[in-house]
Amino acid sequence: MARDPELAAKFRKISPTNHMVATTGRHWVLLMLFLAAMLTYLDRVCLSAAAPAMSKDLHLTPIQMGYVFGIFNLAYALFEIPMSWQGDRTGQRKLLTRIVACWSIFTVLTGLARSYTALLAIRFGFGAAESGAFPTMSRALARWFPASDRAKATGVMWTGARLGGAAAPALAVLLIQGIGWRTMFASFGTIGVIWCVLFSRWYRDDPADHPSVNSLELAIIRGETSSQILLPSQQEATPWYRILSSRNLWTLFAMYFCSAFGFQFFVTWLPTFLIKDHGLSFERSGLYSAIPLASGALGCLLGGALSDWLVSVTGNLEWSRRSIGLGGFLLAAAGFGLAAAAHNSLTAVLLLALSAGAHDLTLPVAWATCLDIGGRHGGTTGGIMNMASCLSAMLSPVSAAWLSTKFGSFNSMLVVVAATYVVGGLLWLYIDPARPVSD
Repeated sequence: MARDPELAAKFRKISPTNHMVATTGRHWVLLMLFLAAMLTYLDRVCLSAAAPAMSKDLHLTPIQMGYVFGIFNLAYALFEIPMSWQGDRTGQRKLLTRIVACWSIFTVLTGLARSYTALLAIRFGFGAAESGAFPTMSRALARWFPASDRAKATGVMWTGARLGGAAAPALAVLLIQGIGWRTMFASFGTIGVIWCVLFSRWYRDDPADHPSVNSLELAIIRGETSSQILLPSQQEATPWYRILSSRNLWTLFAMYFCSAFGFQFFVTWLPTFLIKDHGLSFERSGLYSAIPLASGALGCLLGGALSDWLVSVTGNLEWSRRSIGLGGFLLAAAGFGLAAAAHNSLTAVLLLALSAGAHDLTLPVAWATCLDIGGRHGGTTGGIMNMASCLSAMLSPVSAAWLSTKFGSFNSMLVVVAATYVVGGLLWLYIDPARPVSD
């Protein structure tokens, strides 16, 4: 494993003295994106907690509910690349404000659905509205953080997503019992509107334009990534041929397809699995469903920090990213496979929590790798990678519904996920973050 001393030096932390006198605008950006990521999964996962009540009120079959979950991801996939590309061209401030505002409106509208057809239409609009969110947020982090902190910052952002997902089931159950599932959606949607007002007033695409950023913080931000902080008007035309012909990027695409296939079970069918296959009550299913996502939050936080630390120690970007990707996927596969054989709910949930934590070790590494490969066009490459997640997420809930109907339980789905994760882990052996599309 070849060591690059210059790369290792770039990933070592800047001295504490410099950090003490620098402003902290980038940390406020990270906090806002942490909250935005939390809201994305709060608004997504609350649907899984509401699924039993919604199915009863709207007379939906499991297959129909699977299509409700899936159509969100179909729309997300269709609009993901155009929206992510738009962020690269026009900046993140306007686009991200519009994305959060629109998905908040569709969250409210979900609670107004009176039929299966209306629910499908609303969830399609929701997916289209939210598309481009994570590539745009990741690109914003690339503008505000140096390469040495890229995986760590991405890990913090994704920790917010997982905490939102972890809080959603229990919080949704409490709200459904108190005010009903329709009002619950309206409550969650209102929070996003408040975030939009705060973000649009404070955030700037270029840190140099922000009054609270001093020269030392700007030097920290730009010291290693000045080529990646160009404003949209300064960028060359998008090199679509180089991007779309990158075997490296398409391998990343395939890996991320495998990644999302299993994770979607946590945010769609997990509460129903615990109720039907393990006999839990509606209330307890909400509490148990939070455990794997909370474990995932810890995995996100650790995975990014561990990857950046490995680069600083080894000077090898390729294996510092690759080893976490491979190891995390294989451990997650083992957890899903063992959960399929578990005979009680607590054992099954703890094994799924192991899977979620191991899987989410790889998440900030995958996004940091996508930014490594994409460079100035990181939003566009992020959109391509995340489109794989959307396609997989569209198939996953429908597959789970079909398998549970055919075999009488969700255990067959857990076995299929385990096999998919093995494939995803092996794909990491062919991903090279040190080979960007600009080459």
